[in-house]
Amino acid sequence: MTRMVVKTLDGTEWPLAIDVTEYRHVMGDTRTARAIRFDLESGNLPSLPRRGRSGERWRIPVAPLLERLGVAYAIGPAGEP
Repeated sequence: MTRMVVKTLDGTEWPLAIDVTEYRHVMGDTRTARAIRFDLESGNLPSLPRRGRSGERWRIPVAPLLERLGVAYAIGPAGEP
């Protein structure tokens, strides 16, 4: 099975969904993880549904974040140009 990723024009590959720690890296956000989770809970950041088990991590889709930053991207198989 081919793993799909989000690719920026500079060749950086991101998974389709990331967690709070990776979000801080993608967006350059210096806030605490707790502050970011609060934004997720309040609906200020796009998120995918949690899987229902307690303690399950938030999943944040990468494509809408890149759109907010104005970064061009494509979705395709991992490791291909």
